[in-house]
This record gives sequence, C-alpha cells and structure tokens, in this order.
Amino acid sequence: MKKEDYPQNWTDRIGKFAEAVGADIMNITDSLTKVVGEPSDEALMLLSNISAVPDADIKSALEGLNIPTGKMNMHIAKLRGEQKMAEASEKNSTVGMSLLPVLPDDNSFIEELRVGGELKVGRLEVLSAIKAAIATSLGLYELPSKLLQKMEEYANNQEEPCGKEFFEIQRLLTERKYGDVLAVINVSGNFISEPRKKAFLAKLDEKLWDALKSFFDQLVVWEASWLQGANNPMMMMAIVSGNKNLPAGLAEAPDTAPLRSAGEEVINIINKVFAGPGIPVARAMAYDATRIQKIISDPKILPQAGYTSKDQMLKDLGVGVGAEIVRIEQVITRYTLAIMALPEVNADDEAFYLSSMLRLGRTIAWDKLGNKGLKRKLT
Repeated sequence: MKKEDYPQNWTDRIGKFAEAVGADIMNITDSLTKVVGEPSDEALMLLSNISAVPDADIKSALEGLNIPTGKMNMHIAKLRGEQKMAEASEKNSTVGMSLLPVLPDDNSFIEELRVGGELKVGRLEVLSAIKAAIATSLGLYELPSKLLQKMEEYANNQEEPCGKEFFEIQRLLTERKYGDVLAVINVSGNFISEPRKKAFLAKLDEKLWDALKSFFDQLVVWEASWLQGANNPMMMMAIVSGNKNLPAGLAEAPDTAPLRSAGEEVINIINKVFAGPGIPVARAMAYDATRIQKIISDPKILPQAGYTSKDQMLKDLGVGVGAEIVRIEQVITRYTLAIMALPEVNADDEAFYLSSMLRLGRTIAWDKLGNKGLKRKLT
C-alpha cells in the first residue's frame, strides 16, 4: 500500500509516532502489518488494545528499524491512540478477567494443601503440578544444596559459625517431611521418591503444554471468525477490548460447541497426567517449591552466603528464579483452571469468558513452554 493510500486516521496517529522516534512512516507501517494487518480502522483499534497487541509484539515488529530503546519506551503510547480509548480497554479487560478463576497466595496455598483431603484432580492439583513443573525447569529444587555449599564456604572463610538459617535449609534438604500436606490423604512422605517425581514431570511435559496450546489455537480461530463477521467498527472495538455490553443487533458470537469439546479433551488429558500416584507427588513437589521460594526471599540468607542482593545470588547459583517465575506460573495456572471451569460457565457469560481467556492466553510464550523452553526464557 502506498503512503497516499493510508487512511487519514492512520497517517495522523502513526505519523506522530514516526516523527517522535525519527523513523519513516512507511517503514513503521510495513513492520506493523505483521501484528495488525494493513492500515485500517480495525488495525488502529487493535493497536489501541494492549491485551490484543502487547508492547512486546510492537517492539518485536519494529526491531529492524533500530529505534533507540529509550525513544521506543517513551513514545509507544502514541501508537495506542487516545488515552480514553486505552483506559476503556483496560477497564473492560479488568472486568472480563474477573470472570476467570482467582489464584491463592503462597500462604493460602499451603493451607489448602494441609486440608485438601480428596484424591481427585481439581484446582489444588493443577496449582501443584504447574508450580512443580516450572520449579523443575528453572532449577529451583537444586538451589538449597548449592546455597548450603556457599554458606558453609563463606562461614569457613570468615572463620565464623554457620547461622541457624543454614541448619534450617539443611533440614529441608535432608528430611523432606511432607506430613503437613500428605497426612490428609493417608500417604507417607517416604512414598515421594525421585523416580516417581521424574515420571510425573515427564507425563506433564509430554502431554499438558501441547493440550493447552491446542485449545488456545482454537480460541484464536474462534475470535477470527467473530471479527470476520463484524463489519461495524464499534463491534470490532468491543470484541478486542472485552466489552460485555455489545451493541444490540450487530453480530452474534460464533458457535462455541467446538471450544467446549476441546475443553473437555484438555480435562481428559489433565486426568491422564495425574494417573497413578500423580496427586501426592504433585502436592509434595509444590510444597517443596513454595518453601524454597520462601527461603530465597529471606534477607538474612544473603550475607551468610556472601551476597549483597537476591539477584546476585540467583545469578551466581545459576537458578532462573525471579519475578518472572511468579508471573508465568500464575498466568499458566489461571489459564488451565479457566479451561477446567468452562463447563460451568452459563450461556450469557460464555462469549465474554472465552474472550477473557484469549487475552490471558496471549500473554503466554507458548513456544517457550516445556522444561528446556522455560529455562531458555528465564536464565
């Protein structure tokens, strides 16, 4: 498309951004077509919605233009359009996400483990499995032994005794007591062996990620079908921003029966992942992961190992754990639980619920899932 053929709204908005960052509007337009398509009102609406087009997608598309990072960060809002539109989109996204399952904090999660006595695959098991899988991928379970070695070496070099935190970590590493979380299902802590852990994680890595990605792909097709039938700009803006109050008489959401069937298949696969002793193994591993994360958040640990910051410690020990692990764990878990809860969603909320799931799914780096993939992303 030639520059003179751009819609005036496109020229106005993209032109302001191009001028601000010192780039050519045609080069920017060519790059943005990879994420929003050809210049049009629909493309501008997509750019206005940060859920549909995250900042990371824009930066990736414009990477070849060599725009300085500072300029990009300062002026990327110009691509989003009017502030009121962005605020409306964010408000609708927040309302939509409220329909999806809510996750507990670490303290609440531990309490659930202690009282959850039913041997069935549900919310608690999914939380446990994903926490265990990500912790394994990032080397979290290896951290206590590495940290103990550093603490002991530092104490010897300083000619000082090890602190009480050293021995607390030692007990965590050697005793592996799961009485708090396994007694309610009458399972002994000795049952949680390394071979059982590896077997469970292998099934999860082999089956779960592909199943979740397949459901997301079908969500994308479902949305594309909806957008294709929405010729009214108001309708398209409502869809991409998650607005539940769609203008009357515009367009009905496509049939959701295929998505519900796909959701049932994901649930079947989740049940297969937990076949055998999967439930107690997942609970025990998640319990360990939560306790280890608590250890590395204790500021008293750092000076005893000779570190001045948590980031320095994690980098030195070669463990890919930080704020990103929390975000990834929460997003994947919430997305999985949303699929499991889909059969309970009523017809009035169905389209809005699925749109919210789609926005959540777009924040997941699907190609990075799996043990090696997560490690590549975060370390």
